[in-house]
Amino acid sequence: MLDPVFTMCIYWFIFGFLLDGRGSVQNYIGFLAVGVFCFAIIRQSVSAGSRSISTNLGLLRAIHFPRAVLPIAVVIKQLRAFLVALPIMVAILLVTQESITWYWLLAPVGVGLIVIFSFGLALITARWVAHVTDVSEVLPYMLRIWGYMSGVMIPIADRLRDLNVPAPVTFIVEVNPATVFLNCMRDALMGTYDSPWGVWNWVAAAAWAAVIFPFGLWFFWRAEATYGRG
Repeated sequence: MLDPVFTMCIYWFIFGFLLDGRGSVQNYIGFLAVGVFCFAIIRQSVSAGSRSISTNLGLLRAIHFPRAVLPIAVVIKQLRAFLVALPIMVAILLVTQESITWYWLLAPVGVGLIVIFSFGLALITARWVAHVTDVSEVLPYMLRIWGYMSGVMIPIADRLRDLNVPAPVTFIVEVNPATVFLNCMRDALMGTYDSPWGVWNWVAAAAWAAVIFPFGLWFFWRAEATYGRG
């Protein structure tokens, strides 16, 4: 519960106060809350899921079971942590004068797509770390950069346009899965924010989930016999 709260406070001080990001959207605190709490599912799922094989070698050698259970169980655990912290995010939205509307019913769909995507990504990174353990040292930095480039703290695509960044670069930022998922959640929960793509965010989110999860299963399963050896 405290991890996303402290993260949000730090981001608000740096990006909202020192860098004056508060003027980038109407309800900056609500924007930041949705970004931090929802991206935490992906970030923590990948971070913990990547180590789910390498840290359970004794269990893997002692018992025969589908190895994919381990990274999937980690993602379920992170979903449970998100649900525990969810009342805090809802309270922040209500305190910042966001209204409960019918669009809030889309939020569980958005969370479901995030979780399905996180399943696939956790499976992919679990195989990487199982064979090259040093990858786990690099992942936290990659995840942090990914969060910065996905608009967790500010509407990054709008900022890139203001800086006259080439359109293909801005498009890559807008279509990257974390940006798409956060836009879906903000569209559902915030009446004060309209994402650039509108309904197409949901199409892109469904596409990312539909591609990454089966690919992650296939990619992880291809090395099933090697986990726990050595």
